[in-house]
Amino acid sequence: MKILTTFIALLLLIQSIARAEEPRRSISRPATSPAPPNILFFLTDDESWLERSAYGWSKLPTPAFDRVAREGVVFTNGFTSAPSCAPSRACVLTGHHFWELEQGAFIQAFIPKEYPIVTRILARHGYQVGRTGKGWGPGSHAKLGIPSDSLGTTFMSEKIPDPPEGVRATDYAANFDRFLESLDPKRPFFFWAGIIEPHEPSGPTNYKLLEKEFGVTLDQVSLPPFLEDTEANRRERANFVYEICRADTHLARMLASLEAAGNLDNTLVVVTSDNGTGIPFDGVHRGKASPYDFGVHEPLAMMWPNRIKPGRTVTDFVSFADFAPTFLDIAGLEAPASMTGRSLLPILESEKSGRIEAQRDFIVTGLEWHGEFDPESRSCRSIRDDRYAYVVRYNNVDDRGKSLENEALI
Repeated sequence: MKILTTFIALLLLIQSIARAEEPRRSISRPATSPAPPNILFFLTDDESWLERSAYGWSKLPTPAFDRVAREGVVFTNGFTSAPSCAPSRACVLTGHHFWELEQGAFIQAFIPKEYPIVTRILARHGYQVGRTGKGWGPGSHAKLGIPSDSLGTTFMSEKIPDPPEGVRATDYAANFDRFLESLDPKRPFFFWAGIIEPHEPSGPTNYKLLEKEFGVTLDQVSLPPFLEDTEANRRERANFVYEICRADTHLARMLASLEAAGNLDNTLVVVTSDNGTGIPFDGVHRGKASPYDFGVHEPLAMMWPNRIKPGRTVTDFVSFADFAPTFLDIAGLEAPASMTGRSLLPILESEKSGRIEAQRDFIVTGLEWHGEFDPESRSCRSIRDDRYAYVVRYNNVDDRGKSLENEALI
């Protein structure tokens, strides 16, 4: 086991060095070239990849996500680097994998200032940057960390009257409208829509609203294969996925606002979630804060009508570290050489489906800490390809204090 773990660590080091030495791709824009694109980054909180109906497993009506997938590209292998809010979001902002981020690899810590932040780079080059909802975090904006305004101007004033239990009062779509109203139309924008749903706790009777508002009954709620099919589990899952449907309505409204403003065609819309659903199973976390698929495998779809051929399904393994170099690439900017993620622009510009870049045939994920304390630990690593996942958990007890064998658990 020690030999195999050392081999994996060496493989990751070699991979990071190789990626750091890759030449950075930038777009040269002649004077007559089109205006730089806008970017809408729509990020939900705690959602595994199968929840959206575009993937065929869930019966949830998520028409806005399905539209982005249908009119753009849907990725079947989108993975967060770490299945925990703060390190996952740090990877998006820095273009790094979580294990490269020092304190940024931990929840309730900070992103060291020496790491370039994609939103700040865009702002320095003329982009108007704003956000609503949850930004980076939870963590500290200490003197050593990135400033609290690194995601630009915050728009949070618009509220939903009398929201259902478990649903935040923030009207994300209305706040996006306020952002659009503030813009100089001659300059591009980047907007971070940090949707806090479907993060628990959920309203205990929202399964009734799921049926009333979205037509989904308890028998239509999909259960992960490791959960026992009971009415109690179906209600709990229905309470949770109700918030996914709510989040999707905000995405629909944002797309409609972009269309009304004439901005949709030249906007890259990226829809994903920061980490998986929190689903414990038999004392072992199989979702959020775990290296298993329901923890690290995320929904991911992108559309950009001016540049992306619609109706494509891509199987390349994509990491959250790839977002920052992608955003800079489409803006015609050189990514800092320190960023180890790789731009997705060649995949987006391709007209093919399936595996576009042969080297994107595996992914590495892991976690250091998620707020737990001894003797519990969720520290882990995983490496996976199209067929297998090798998972190493470094803890020796489960969530109930029961001893675990010190071995890989698949």
